[in-house]
Amino acid sequence: MGASVGVRLAAARLTELLSQPRYRRRWQPHSSVRRGELSRAAVAAVLDAHLVETGEVGWDHQPRSLQNRVGRALNGDRLSDATLELFIAAFEMTREHADELRALVRGRPLRNQLVVATQLDGEEPLPRCTVRTLQVAEHHEIGPDRSPRQHVTRQLLEAMEPTDRQHYAFDTPHAAVTVLTGGTPLRAFRVTGTQLCAVEIALTEPLLPGQTTHLEYRTAFAYPGPPVPEFRKVVAASMRHVALTLRFDPSCLPREVSCARWADVDSTDPTDAVPVRLVGGQTAQEVVPDGEHVIGWRWTW
Repeated sequence: MGASVGVRLAAARLTELLSQPRYRRRWQPHSSVRRGELSRAAVAAVLDAHLVETGEVGWDHQPRSLQNRVGRALNGDRLSDATLELFIAAFEMTREHADELRALVRGRPLRNQLVVATQLDGEEPLPRCTVRTLQVAEHHEIGPDRSPRQHVTRQLLEAMEPTDRQHYAFDTPHAAVTVLTGGTPLRAFRVTGTQLCAVEIALTEPLLPGQTTHLEYRTAFAYPGPPVPEFRKVVAASMRHVALTLRFDPSCLPREVSCARWADVDSTDPTDAVPVRLVGGQTAQEVVPDGEHVIGWRWTW
């Protein structure tokens, strides 16, 4: 399982990187599709130009012969070492990005990164919470395969007792967690009696009761198939502000999206659901919680 998960994680991260300005400016001039949508034909043109420049193919080589290779790589179907190195060289990727992609393909950790599927450390109960979230901002992205691509979480935490740990739980092992600021991921384990996985994060600085710290982490997903088309967030009365953003890949927009609320995490159907309109493929909501409940979105394809 580890190898295929690693390939899917690397493919998802590669797709995300190619959408960033640093690499987008290389393929954008070759694209004829609308702005904002990753063009695989344009990406193939960049790879082909590199192969011609290095003498690996002749000047009459056709870029379209690389499109299937690009498609397999970005879909996570096949991403060989040779193909990955071609992307890295053709787009002149930074050492940090290149090392991250190589590690993901092999299911290996990097500093501040943990590949959950290949590093699950048994099963145990979720430890008692020693911090509470005062503010949280979360950005959830759905990829062109109708599956979650990545999730970025920014938290302001307050210690309720002396602590140097935070535990982050989610519902799939097909993920890689990278702590961007505020800590380091130590290990992953399955939560006893549930389908949840948890990542233990060591905070950069230990906290005394009442002290606060900022923590930011990114979760890259590699689902083997599209999960239930919804996103849920449990909010508590202790939270002063919650800001959520949901974004869909421009090439795969849903027919309808509803802002929803559920009675609890075990509820199948929401108690409220209000249709919302996407702007630029995304929607957002902000709340000041008045109690514990579950909010989010559900959509239909």
